[in-house]
Amino acid sequence: MHRYRYFMKILSFAVIFYLGACSNHSGHNSIHDKIITDSSSSTSHQANSTFVDSLKKYKDELTEIYTQAIVEFIKVAYKKDRTTFDTLYFGKRSFGQADDFPDITLPLTIENTQIRLVTPELGQIKQNQQKSLVYVNMIGWVDKEKAEFVLVVFTNSGEHQYDYFINFINKASTNKFELDRIEFENYLLLKGQKPKRIIVFQDGKYVPNK
Repeated sequence: MHRYRYFMKILSFAVIFYLGACSNHSGHNSIHDKIITDSSSSTSHQANSTFVDSLKKYKDELTEIYTQAIVEFIKVAYKKDRTTFDTLYFGKRSFGQADDFPDITLPLTIENTQIRLVTPELGQIKQNQQKSLVYVNMIGWVDKEKAEFVLVVFTNSGEHQYDYFINFINKASTNKFELDRIEFENYLLLKGQKPKRIIVFQDGKYVPNK
């Protein structure tokens, strides 16, 4: 009987010890897993934040260079023919092509000219409704070294008027885009001929009309 009681005490103690050890081991794993989970979550959050910041910076830079190109377009149009604009409508093309208009928001006013982004479909409707409306199909290619734009201008109920080719280069010393060259093609009164492209800005200055 005494041996049996003694044996039962030892067995009870062993069971308690084992359960306590299992409990501690389970708790250790739980904390360890939580640390790994928290660490993974933190890394993922940092990666997402970095991506969002990079995307915002990229959009800001695109907005800046597109705005700069529109500034130069308005200035050269006035310089060449004393043309002024009250409102410019830009086609926000989204056809899944490389030259689609980017997902940016332009300022509402640039060089004292109201700027409106519209779908090509709405642009066509507005041109039919308002003959004097100026609609611009702005095509751009931007990389780290250069930015090139073609501004195809329509008015008179959608008649193709002229094109401006506006090119920038990224100056290494300032890491800023600077105007390099502007060329012009006139599509009015062509009579079936191909328009002659002329240089209107080069070497830091406007070229006099010929």
